[in-house]
Amino acid sequence: MTAATAESLSAGPILEVYHESRETSGLSWRDLYITPGNRTYMIGSQNGGFPDFGHHVKLEMGGLWLHPIKLLDGFWLRIANSGSEDAIAGKWLTESDSFHNYPFHNVHRYSLRSLQLEVERSQFCPDDTEGFVISYKLRDTSGMPRSLCLDFLARTDLSPVWFSEGKGVEDSFDEGRIDREKGLFLAKDAGQPWHVVVGADRACRKGKVGRELFGPHWTAGKGISGELTYDEIAVPAGGETVVRFFIAGSYSSEEAARLTYMKLASSYDGLWASKRARYEEIAAQTVISIPDRHLQKVFDWVKFHNDWFVRDIPEIGRGMGAGHPEYPWWFGCDNSYTLLGILPLGGLNMAQETLELIRRTSEETNGNGRIIHELSTSGLVANPGNTQETAHFIKCAWDVFRWTGDLQFLQSMYPSVKKGLSWLLGEMDPDNDLLPEGYGIIEIEGLNVELIDSAVYTWSALRAGMQMAVLFGEQEQAVEYSSLAERLADTINQKLWLEKEGLYADAMASVGKVMSRIDIYIERASSMGAEEAVTSMQAMKEEMQQLDPASEKPWLFKNWVINTPMETGLAPRDKAIQALNRMGTDEFTGPWGTYLSGLYQDQMMTISTGVQAVAEAQYDRMDESLRFVRLIASNFNKRLPGSISEMSPDYGCFVQAWTVYGIAWPMLTGMFGIQPEAHRRTLKLRPRLPKEWNEISVKNVNLGLGELHNVLDWAISHTETVQTYSFELKQAGWSVELDVPVAVDEAVMLDDASVEPETTADGGSAIRIETAGKHVIVVKKRG
Repeated sequence: MTAATAESLSAGPILEVYHESRETSGLSWRDLYITPGNRTYMIGSQNGGFPDFGHHVKLEMGGLWLHPIKLLDGFWLRIANSGSEDAIAGKWLTESDSFHNYPFHNVHRYSLRSLQLEVERSQFCPDDTEGFVISYKLRDTSGMPRSLCLDFLARTDLSPVWFSEGKGVEDSFDEGRIDREKGLFLAKDAGQPWHVVVGADRACRKGKVGRELFGPHWTAGKGISGELTYDEIAVPAGGETVVRFFIAGSYSSEEAARLTYMKLASSYDGLWASKRARYEEIAAQTVISIPDRHLQKVFDWVKFHNDWFVRDIPEIGRGMGAGHPEYPWWFGCDNSYTLLGILPLGGLNMAQETLELIRRTSEETNGNGRIIHELSTSGLVANPGNTQETAHFIKCAWDVFRWTGDLQFLQSMYPSVKKGLSWLLGEMDPDNDLLPEGYGIIEIEGLNVELIDSAVYTWSALRAGMQMAVLFGEQEQAVEYSSLAERLADTINQKLWLEKEGLYADAMASVGKVMSRIDIYIERASSMGAEEAVTSMQAMKEEMQQLDPASEKPWLFKNWVINTPMETGLAPRDKAIQALNRMGTDEFTGPWGTYLSGLYQDQMMTISTGVQAVAEAQYDRMDESLRFVRLIASNFNKRLPGSISEMSPDYGCFVQAWTVYGIAWPMLTGMFGIQPEAHRRTLKLRPRLPKEWNEISVKNVNLGLGELHNVLDWAISHTETVQTYSFELKQAGWSVELDVPVAVDEAVMLDDASVEPETTADGGSAIRIETAGKHVIVVKKRG
């Protein structure tokens, strides 16, 4: 191996700074990591192991995946001095000393004192390739030249993804063999065309295969092991040698797996360089500078996380998954949050691809506008969709269009939008009160009733549908949607607002419906030790006993979704401030974020905290919004170095896609105030800074697709006497409206020329530039 080749697999100066690590000696196997890739990815333990775990595919969610199948449970390396036949003299790499995470690859470090060696195991999944590359760097610490013998053991588990049984897909025992001429271990599923090929960058001396052949750890499943032995591995005195292994798979044929293997073996350095360059491009998009260095680092890592979720299955489609390790496939609900978060980070194409995958699958599955909940990479839909998801999808589609300006995309969405709104206000609203029935985000067991999030997102969907109808010249439809949205807003603010509580209710339901479930909820709360919840629901029960079971009323269960009227801007300001003030207290906010339930006060989640952050920003409460963004960021590195867990502070999925919503969306669209209407080639800049932020900037924000594409650089500087706003749009043809606070005794200069701003509806001051390029706006005291 040449020095040049070794250098080609370095992280490089741009990505090296994104390096998070932890000591792993004695660490639990439950601390997992991902080696990300759009075709394959690896899930293992930070301590170097490959545990059996998982509930979707029982005990099988770890290992090497090539969706819609799994390839390997794991792999292990044994190192011995050459010529030693004593097994005790050799050493399996089991528990690492430290784990190092980078944006697209990982490193485990081992110190083998008995062998006077240090070992680094690094790995990556090449883009658009059904394979995996592992490198072992063997470093001598004895000061003497070495000759080593290596045994590399791979354990297959060629098996289908969750929810494949609907296609009649069954997992059989794996079969394996050694190709001695090529030095390869090959395996296949006995009943399916699933294959995996394993080999190295050098010839092996011998190999063996066995169902009961295991290395240091046993794993579950119907797999088989192959062990390849390599002799006379020379390591210079005080120097190092790198040995690489390649794993290729296919769910169609052995030939395809072999071709991929050849590609990996001959081009791994080019594949590394290509992936590194692409991640450097990710790092270069939407580059912020803010006073909070910790939050800035978390923001940068979240940009990389977005790429970890991309699932590309040629036979099905490409889009954002939800969470690793248990939810790598596609969701309607999750993506209506996630896709907004990735828009200001350069994810315009991915947002459209994901929505199109969900729309197409929903149409094939439901055909009535209802948006699916969950699509496995098997191609099968596990849940046809909760009520809230259809409304939320429509809102999301419009927001994506505002950033992309892609009229063809919106045209493909619009028929489903119209059908979806008809479904929500038809089949799902049998009493015609404009409050759709059915489960929302919080699936209150047995209460598939009129829920606040479904109602609020339906209001947002009607407003989005109205704007789409105007765009497509359907004036009557636009008027109808606008009227329905106005009526629904009034219904929500009258029926679901609880003046005594200063909060919105979770649900509207009959007394009898809630009464039929209340004892179950009380018993559950008691078993959890949630005494305040027990007391609250017992009082609720006593009240119900005095009421007509057929009567309907609003119910307060204190779930986080009561923030949705503020998140969307539906709540009038007076109601919003009351509710947000209470939601920000320790009744609803814990040490790591917003509680899922203010009754139970035992679980916090990045999405509940994120919605709170967005809601605060919606009403220009940027200090409060920053507080909740920081609460999300405070969970960084708690479980996986470089990541934030789904459940705060450190459990659930170790990385979750919708976390980006609570960080990027309030910061970029609220604090930085970037609000494009790409189809009109217009950009509104409405910055509202937290008090402690006096100087911020962002570079390379992508706006619009195709001929509408533009790139924004944007900086804001505040002193006691002067506010300076500078921006540049790299392409001509866009107009900009800058909406900033201007006091009556302040003057405004645009590029050194005095201008008089217009007063906006909310009291701001608008400066319009019809043909925008590079400009500086200064606001300062007159005279």
